[in-house]
Amino acid sequence: MHKGRPRILRELAHTALPTEVADLLTLVAHCAQACNVPVWLVGGVIRDLLLDQPLSRDLDLAVEGEVTTLATQVAEATGGRVMALHAAFGTATVLVPGRSDGASLVLDFAQTRVETYAAPAVLPDVSPASLEHDLVRRDFSVNALAVELQLVASGLHFGRRLDLFGGEEDLAQGRLRLLHAASLRDDPTRMLRGLRLASRLGLHPEPATRYLVADAVAQRYLMLLSPERVLHEVCLALAEPDPAEVVRLADQWEVTPQILPGLTWDATLAARCTQAAAAVSSDLPLTPLVWAGLLLYGCSQATLDALAQRYPLPGDAATLIRQLPEVRKLTGTLAGMSNSALDETLRLWHATTIMVHHYAVPADRLATTRYLRELRTMRAPLDGNDLQRLGVLPGPLMGQILHTLRQATLDGIVASREEAETWVRRFLHRL
Repeated sequence: MHKGRPRILRELAHTALPTEVADLLTLVAHCAQACNVPVWLVGGVIRDLLLDQPLSRDLDLAVEGEVTTLATQVAEATGGRVMALHAAFGTATVLVPGRSDGASLVLDFAQTRVETYAAPAVLPDVSPASLEHDLVRRDFSVNALAVELQLVASGLHFGRRLDLFGGEEDLAQGRLRLLHAASLRDDPTRMLRGLRLASRLGLHPEPATRYLVADAVAQRYLMLLSPERVLHEVCLALAEPDPAEVVRLADQWEVTPQILPGLTWDATLAARCTQAAAAVSSDLPLTPLVWAGLLLYGCSQATLDALAQRYPLPGDAATLIRQLPEVRKLTGTLAGMSNSALDETLRLWHATTIMVHHYAVPADRLATTRYLRELRTMRAPLDGNDLQRLGVLPGPLMGQILHTLRQATLDGIVASREEAETWVRRFLHRL
């Protein structure tokens, strides 16, 4: 589970950036200079640099001026492309091909602005403003950090550094601090972002923030959000290093009943998550969807049905939710099965569903490991073309032979093409 709060580093220099990120930001600074607009690196990147944490491949940039031209020039200079452009909000997203591992980098440009909210949980009205005013509109002090990108002798340099709300000190003291009293009314998703920050960095809400969260829960602001917005935040939580810790805190903050009613953090769920995290292996990873299944494994049919009805789940997630109640019935039945019997039992299930059962039920883990690592992809030595050469015509009989031959292969009765051909001839002779 959570391993404690990272120690803050007081030094902040462009030299701490990974080379790929530094090179990209150097190009951004050159383009900003050509467009004559100041550009700032803001938010989570600064926070993670201070904590010497791995950086996200999604970089937030605040622009004190027009965004469209800058984003277009950056896309051209980097060989990237403009993925989204919202002139009304002064935002643009540029996707840049990665160099090191092939993964793309994302640059999110936003014109510095102020926001006003006509009602709780609605999208804001925006108007241009200075960076100082822009930082005021942000969610938490630890995200309201900014450093200007400058060029010195054509190289990247960190210029002016802004921390108007004591974000660095809050990081050092492990505090989570909302910037203003109406923050959660304006945008209730900030509660869910706060949970992720608190989980990942070991932060604790300071008293005023704790009161504002409790009040927002009492006012049921989260219920005003569209299912799509809540689902997006839930997916981000499942991608956290420790999704179980996010759920534990969500239960502590009394947020869970408003977004995942029926899910409760208790000793059974805590033990399941701890055991799963301890047993994880590189070839059977705990993906976000597997985490979702682990967290929901003990939920009732009614809870799962309500979840599927409330949220627009993607196909693989909908399949997992639908299969969980049935796969739970397998608990304790898989040990001792032959390879072919295990295959007959598990091939009906989606691979993710089996992975969830693998981590949720230690008693079945040897069997599910064998199936996932070996049996699931094992093929018989002969295919349909081979059977036709042996005189078997396409049709139900061919399907029966292929299925039975694969079972014989799984159980070690057949290992080579020669043995398989002999097996097929005997099978046909018995008909």
